[in-house]
Amino acid sequence: MAPASTTDNDSYSSSTTQPTEMSTMDYYDMKGEILVAPQSPYYGGTGRRDSDTDSDKDLVISSLTESLQIHKEILERLNNEKDAYIADLRKERNEEQGSVLKEKEEAQIALETQMEQYRRLETAYSTMVKELEAKKEEYKRMESNFYAHVKSIRPTDDDLSTIQYEITHLANQMNNFCMGLKSKMDRSGGSEYILERWPKTRAYFLQQQSNINDNINPKASSDYSKDDMTTVERPRLEPWIITMFTEKLVTEALTKDIFNQPIHTGVSINETFKQLSTWIDERNTDWANRLRQQVSALVIRQAGEKEQASINQSLDALVDKLLNELCHIYPRVKDGPQQRKKLEAICARAAKLNLAMKGQDIRVFCGAIEEGVALFDSTTMKPVSKCEPEGTVIFVVCPPFIALDPKDEEHGFVIPAKVYCIPNTPSSTATE
Repeated sequence: MAPASTTDNDSYSSSTTQPTEMSTMDYYDMKGEILVAPQSPYYGGTGRRDSDTDSDKDLVISSLTESLQIHKEILERLNNEKDAYIADLRKERNEEQGSVLKEKEEAQIALETQMEQYRRLETAYSTMVKELEAKKEEYKRMESNFYAHVKSIRPTDDDLSTIQYEITHLANQMNNFCMGLKSKMDRSGGSEYILERWPKTRAYFLQQQSNINDNINPKASSDYSKDDMTTVERPRLEPWIITMFTEKLVTEALTKDIFNQPIHTGVSINETFKQLSTWIDERNTDWANRLRQQVSALVIRQAGEKEQASINQSLDALVDKLLNELCHIYPRVKDGPQQRKKLEAICARAAKLNLAMKGQDIRVFCGAIEEGVALFDSTTMKPVSKCEPEGTVIFVVCPPFIALDPKDEEHGFVIPAKVYCIPNTPSSTATE
């Protein structure tokens, strides 16, 4: 066999050099470290194939073992971390469950406490409702007994509100009566009687009449001498003024003979009661008021025949007195029974009103106003028509009605007086 040519050797050499280049490839273990490439005779090794192969196998096995060990450690570490995470998660969950259970137990305890409190409150509420119902029933019984007691003390069922209404109604009734007498009026005789009966007003009305005469006939007025003042001295008052004085006449009679009586008109114990009531009032006002109520109730319910006859006789005498005085102003007032019946109705209403006033828990009375001295006070007075609400009160048509409670200023009333006022300056001039 011919020896190989140079070319063949070169090609073999070149072919043998390729495995050498391949043997330079790097091998890595599982940690990423470079392993020594095995030297194989097939890749241009030294030619000791078996020993090198065994060595390489051992190296590979060692590397694989080491890799497996590392992988095992990694798995163990991962398992440990997993177990630790699971343990932490379970711990947190157990803590959360424990917290939830604790909150639930606390909520349950709080609920039971509130339910217990609710049951106590419900029991207390039921007890209070029963007590309230019992107190309501007791209050109704007390109220019924109180009204029965008050009714037994008071002579009438009137209270302050009904008394105010009765006073207003009586005033209107008197005013209508006086207005109805205009057709029977005697201006000359009535004017003379009025000025003689109330002399304090004479100077004012004489001055008023003089001013009227001066305006009508100044020359005739200047021709009068001081001794010839018949026309001026005996003026004819205006009809509305005469009507106003008529109302004053009736009101004064009712005030004196009925409202200002210690108990009632015609009662035999009026003066005795006045002394006793004054003595008690100085020591105990409540007792004095109670005594007044009880005596008034006796007058209404158990006056007796003799006492009742005296009361009726006193009222008849008052009507007769009023008719006699009215005859000076209205000469035909006694013609027929009509006017007498009207006066009897007025006096009867005033008598009933008086007993209602006397039967109240507080004092109800007619106030006093000093004519010619008192100044106009809008709280207790109201002016008549054609009169200024200022100046001095020269006469009172109707006095004020006052209900006064010294313990409570808001309990009570004031029905203003009806007054006639004049300015202060003209009043002083007229007086001079």
